[in-house]
Amino acid sequence: MLAVTGSGARGKYQHGWSDLDVLVVADTSALDEMRQILAELEAELGGVKLGMTVLTRAECRASAVTSRLLHVLALIGSGALIPLWSTPGLTLPAPDAAADVTASLRDGIQAAVEIRRQFLKGTPDLRGLYKVTALLAKIQLRFSGIERPSDSDALTVLLDATRQDTSLVTTARTDRPAAEVLARLVLQGWLDTFPEETR
Repeated sequence: MLAVTGSGARGKYQHGWSDLDVLVVADTSALDEMRQILAELEAELGGVKLGMTVLTRAECRASAVTSRLLHVLALIGSGALIPLWSTPGLTLPAPDAAADVTASLRDGIQAAVEIRRQFLKGTPDLRGLYKVTALLAKIQLRFSGIERPSDSDALTVLLDATRQDTSLVTTARTDRPAAEVLARLVLQGWLDTFPEETR
């Protein structure tokens, strides 16, 4: 199976900002051939950052995947994401929404940790901080049953729900201080979900 995921699948790819994420389900015996094909295509990619993920059928069936990939399998299973190609009769697990939300908790924990790591750098990586902040926003929305796969949409919806300044979302893509303010707001929203006595 071959499927474009992320912003490329939603028609939101932005050159220089987005990665072109591709999920391949194949045997590991195909890795050498895939590496050769990618090497031949590199000149044609024109600076596109290609993020290739290869899983076997067995890993998919056993749900031995990251929570992000579990989300992709849920999208494929629900028909919200259509693979570009698959072998006839290929069946993969279709995790339900509850399993997807539960698995997302791990990504939320990691994103909250990563935001603080970015702050400790002194000068956070602007793109990295924005992307991890958007991930934490998406996960918080998912807990409420809201799916917003676009980074800017997820951030806008989350800020709007908490009556925060949504103009930060646009500014934060190019302005580090705005990105830091945005990250602090989203992180605080995450922390506010924990009972007072556990903080």
